[in-house]
Amino acid sequence: MTIDKNFLSIIKKIQKDIDEILITYPFPDKPKYLYDPLKYVLKGKGKRLRPILLILTGNAFELEGSDIKNAALAVELLHNFTLVHDDIMDNDQVRHGQPTVQNKWDTSTSILVGDAIFVEAQRLIGNINTNSQNIYNRFNDVALDVCVGQAYDKEYEGKEEISLDEYLHMIENKTGALIGLCAEIPALLSNQDSKVCEQLRDFGYNIGKSFQIQDDILEIFSNAKSMGKSLGSDILSKKQTALTITARKMVPKEWSDFCYTIKDCPIEKTIELLRSFFDQNDIYTEVKSLSDKYLQDGLDNLLVVPKSNRNELKLFTNYLKNREY
Repeated sequence: MTIDKNFLSIIKKIQKDIDEILITYPFPDKPKYLYDPLKYVLKGKGKRLRPILLILTGNAFELEGSDIKNAALAVELLHNFTLVHDDIMDNDQVRHGQPTVQNKWDTSTSILVGDAIFVEAQRLIGNINTNSQNIYNRFNDVALDVCVGQAYDKEYEGKEEISLDEYLHMIENKTGALIGLCAEIPALLSNQDSKVCEQLRDFGYNIGKSFQIQDDILEIFSNAKSMGKSLGSDILSKKQTALTITARKMVPKEWSDFCYTIKDCPIEKTIELLRSFFDQNDIYTEVKSLSDKYLQDGLDNLLVVPKSNRNELKLFTNYLKNREY
């Protein structure tokens, strides 16, 4: 299934609209210590996939107006808050194609900027009028889920006994929960019954897990310019990824020997050798199949959406499958 060009134009239009709102968002100018780096973060070239999904799901339920707009901005701000703080914890130097906040400024600034972005996300979600208490509660449930996922991510670093099931539980919280919220909020805004809300939440969980597994793949098999961040950082920092866990499971001795041989290699050579190892030992194929499985599970969840209204969500799922960054 190829990517529909008309759908790509819809995606780009939503991206452009979100970008313009974030760039012109009425933050104060002072104190510059806070607002200069905060505005810098929101000018980064993010993919805006979460607000796009929320708006497309809103389209499926024929929603429009300020509630859907505020929800879309709130989830994008929540996502950016997590990125700013994750970059501190992981000591990442590049995000969205530009230096991270702690790289350009310092760690103290990054902490403060992340906090302020989170507060603004709370303001936006608090402005929703329909089913407001339920949506506010779900928003904060998910914010905590993301923190739980990040905690597992840090806790699992360097632990070779971590299983694939533990990894999947971690990414369901860290990545899937927020994407699930983006599909669930429009269902709550349109007062759908609990089954529809649950299925859309599961749709987000499934495509979120697929998305994170794809990220693990792309961090090795893409390029730094496309990704907008440095390659290989997760593996080099001994984080658990779908590729490394699968390698340990499928070819444990070969993987152990390989890790020993690359420990002093420069980063460019390490990426080259990792690509070769994952290809030759069918690790790439196995992990790609797992990603595709979760995308299909997500499509199955969409059966609760009226057939005439689910096409954009199916196209969005295909868009994720074919992404290269």
